[in-house]
Amino acid sequence: MIKTSTQNELIQYVYDDLADDAYEQLEGALVQDMELADSCAELLLIQKLLDEAVKAPRQHAINNILNYSKRLSLQS
Repeated sequence: MIKTSTQNELIQYVYDDLADDAYEQLEGALVQDMELADSCAELLLIQKLLDEAVKAPRQHAINNILNYSKRLSLQS
């Protein structure tokens, strides 16, 4: 099991938010530790999938909100 501090460092590494000396140490550890390298690869994949995720509501949701709003205004 990977330590929590290492998991935090991996997340910082993936988002390029790690101090230079820690960055170099982690890259060295990635070369030597296959489990750590696999965890890093998973985080990179998750980051890619999150970046590609749909960031807008579906048209059906928008229509539901608009219809609800219309019904409220008609009741006034």
